[in-house]
Amino acid sequence: MDQNHEKRVKEIFRQTVIQAVAKGEEIQDKIQKLTQETISSEINKLGFSREKMKVLIQNAMEGIIEGTKETREKAEELNQKAINGLIEAIRNIPGTNQTKTREYIKDAVSGIKTTLKNFGDQMMDSLLNTIENIFELKQKARVTFKCIAPDASQVYLVGSFNDWNPTATPLKKTLKGHWSITLTLPQGRYEYRYLVDNQWFTDPNTPHVLNQFGTENSVLIVGE
Repeated sequence: MDQNHEKRVKEIFRQTVIQAVAKGEEIQDKIQKLTQETISSEINKLGFSREKMKVLIQNAMEGIIEGTKETREKAEELNQKAINGLIEAIRNIPGTNQTKTREYIKDAVSGIKTTLKNFGDQMMDSLLNTIENIFELKQKARVTFKCIAPDASQVYLVGSFNDWNPTATPLKKTLKGHWSITLTLPQGRYEYRYLVDNQWFTDPNTPHVLNQFGTENSVLIVGE
């Protein structure tokens, strides 16, 4: 990236933060959308290396920090949300496998850390802690659950990942008539069932195990 390009990226993010705060919009959504568009544009134009990812995120983060400082309100909170949006945007790049996503996140984190150290203010410790928490996402996976129940009025996902709470994880009905939800889960083994209009159903597309009630739970393995 040349210096003019780096300045342009920085200015785009600075102005976006200022405008988003002025309008009272949710900064994470605004930054995430902009980051996805910027990254996609760079991939289409130049291809994308890990070093370019680091430089891009570093300049984006500089713009974000400058923008939040200029607003003089909730700078630390806004920067934490911006970091969430940046990392989530990387994870959502189309056609990127898990290995490549982890590499991009690693270099993005490196770029953000470099930026924060360069600014050297009181926000750094808490923001670095936020980054470390986000970086743990490399140990997790996004899993989409789908339940075919076109005539149902309510569908819930109930399992060991939500302490078998029957109403904690509602699914959303799609235009195609099925119900779905995507969760980010740590590596491990999980059991679950669907609760469809107060009736229990087991996912037919997974292995099953007997439970203590004499029926069957679905089994999900994440990260193996």
